[in-house]
Amino acid sequence: MDNNYNILKTKVEQLDSVTTRPMFGYQCFSVSGKFFVGFSNKSKYQVIVRLPKDQQEYAIKTKTIKPFSHGSKMGWIEINTKLTSSTSAFNWIRKGYDFASQLSKK
Repeated sequence: MDNNYNILKTKVEQLDSVTTRPMFGYQCFSVSGKFFVGFSNKSKYQVIVRLPKDQQEYAIKTKTIKPFSHGSKMGWIEINTKLTSSTSAFNWIRKGYDFASQLSKK
């Protein structure tokens, strides 16, 4: 089991006002009804994060992040937790959390 994957999931569970439910083979987390991160139920290293489009474009310039194939048009990225630190990955997750928090206020 990938340790970064478990560390990240624990950190997400501790964020304020987060709820979870399964969706499309992922354990997805949301804040105020807006999904921001999903942990694959099939692959214990794949994490997807929803970002604003401009941040997605910046994120995918790193070697450990790529556009999420099913949601790239909506700003979703895919992080391979085997190839990145939990700190770096959580920074992107936190950006997704902040983005989802802002969306819920609109």
